[in-house]
Amino acid sequence: MKKLFLSAFVLLVAVISLSAQNVDEVISKYVQAIGGAEKWSKVQSLKVEGQIEVQGLAIPFTMQAVHMKGMRVDAEFQGSKIIDITTPTKGWSQNPLMGKTSLEEITADELKTKLDELDVQDEFVNYKEKGSTVEYLGKEEEEGTSYQKVKLTTKNGNEKTYYFDLNTYLIYKEETTIKQQGQEIKQAVKYLDYQTLENGIKMAFKSDMGMMMMVTKKVTVNPTIDEAIFSGK
Repeated sequence: MKKLFLSAFVLLVAVISLSAQNVDEVISKYVQAIGGAEKWSKVQSLKVEGQIEVQGLAIPFTMQAVHMKGMRVDAEFQGSKIIDITTPTKGWSQNPLMGKTSLEEITADELKTKLDELDVQDEFVNYKEKGSTVEYLGKEEEEGTSYQKVKLTTKNGNEKTYYFDLNTYLIYKEETTIKQQGQEIKQAVKYLDYQTLENGIKMAFKSDMGMMMMVTKKVTVNPTIDEAIFSGK
């Protein structure tokens, strides 16, 4: 019986070691595919300009972010200004289409799901130092293509599952569950049209959310951003 338990223990250790090896290899290849940790660690601010395409409409937006300090998204639809602001301690939103005609503070649950967005450097770059953990979920095939699945749990307690393309090691899809107005909502985003920027990092320029597509037109790395735009005023 002792030998049986010992064999089971050795098998368990082997499986755990194999999973750890697989997930580290997948993440390492991904980080290299998007330009490498050194280049990404130099990104301290970002400005992204593009449009959200939904039901034949194109809604222009601008996203400005300073690493771990603040993020602001501005959009305009038929004369209505849409604003979304996130900081480490508070967040605000304004969306007349949803009945919010002025900036209103978001709930603690809503803020928790958005805190990870303050990391303008990729979530998998130096993920251990950021307090995140990963779990290898094996391989899965979708539409004839095989993917490596990895679950990321951030220090904020948010869980996301990523699908890494076996050929390019770029992220193909992200799945997550968020809370909005007291309800849990499952979201899936497919990342397409990866492009290399002037500083050598690579980003997806299209995000397919099913009902809408976010299309990036221009990315500025390390622009000067006035942090007063994150004040919620």
